[in-house]
Amino acid sequence: MTYTIGILGCGDFLRWQSDSLKNSPSIKVGALFDPDKARAESFAADLGGKAVDDSDAIFNDPEIDIVMLFVPPWIRPALFKQGCDAGKHMILTKPLAPSIEECESMQAAADAAGVKCAVIYSRTGDDWVESCKTLLESGDKGRLALYRQDWIHAYPQWNNWATDPEKNGGPFMDAMIHNLNAANYLMGRPMAKACMFSDRLSHPDMACADTESVVAHYENGGMAHLFITWAADLAVYSKNGNDRDHIDHFYLVTDQGWHLTQDSVDGKSVIRATKDGVVENIPVTSASESHYEAFAQSIANNTAIPRCLAPIEAAAADITLLRTLEKAPGVTMSVPTPAEV
Repeated sequence: MTYTIGILGCGDFLRWQSDSLKNSPSIKVGALFDPDKARAESFAADLGGKAVDDSDAIFNDPEIDIVMLFVPPWIRPALFKQGCDAGKHMILTKPLAPSIEECESMQAAADAAGVKCAVIYSRTGDDWVESCKTLLESGDKGRLALYRQDWIHAYPQWNNWATDPEKNGGPFMDAMIHNLNAANYLMGRPMAKACMFSDRLSHPDMACADTESVVAHYENGGMAHLFITWAADLAVYSKNGNDRDHIDHFYLVTDQGWHLTQDSVDGKSVIRATKDGVVENIPVTSASESHYEAFAQSIANNTAIPRCLAPIEAAAADITLLRTLEKAPGVTMSVPTPAEV
């Protein structure tokens, strides 16, 4: 079965998703909307479908089965509610919404409408992460004990909302939330407590902090150390999209003492596992289908959201955690459930 999709938001994120969309035989693009109609028309020429004049044309089209909400987080809740009212399945980007209350409202709307909703994080479509998940589930190298990631980013200069704490949060919610979700996914067990730190190190006039970090502890042992800074003025090559310098320090450690990193051998991606001077290069397996194809199949078979995508509940939990922790910086807190917030 082929599903027809509508796309709201034809910006830089859609550019990065174009190949996956084109390689998914179970979906076809029916309509695209962007306030800049020329951008929608450009993507329509590449992906198929037609550029329409407003979002209503997509939500009111009975031929459209799935809507992609590739719009900024502060715009998304109202459009999401409209999609639920129209009975559309939806794929969104992170962060789900700016506030806990909006996330809860979105979940309630999706539940009432009976529509499937999934969220794309950077781990989506990442063959290394999926291969690492399979390795950790096998127990061959033990289970994940430490997830460590430090990001040095140039701050987003291509829009006027990304540094607004009310519309997007700060650098953690804008970007490091990707790796919070990945850490939770690879840990495979609930978070027990966490602590958040933030500061303005070199941009005192920025509306949000320029540097943030979270230390999280998981049930039955396990830690995630996640750090991001916009304090270093790295190069931004184009203000038309996400084309900037990015420094990434990333590794995992298992409870058997294995150190896992990303590497390549003969041009092929591997999991580099080291312990006591022993080095193993574990091949990364490529996914047999795109995440769009997997989502379409979950609709056709009425099955759970495919694990390469985050269900809306997990994306909402990420926002609940960050918005709760930022109220008491430096304080280690038990991780709340939505009912406790």
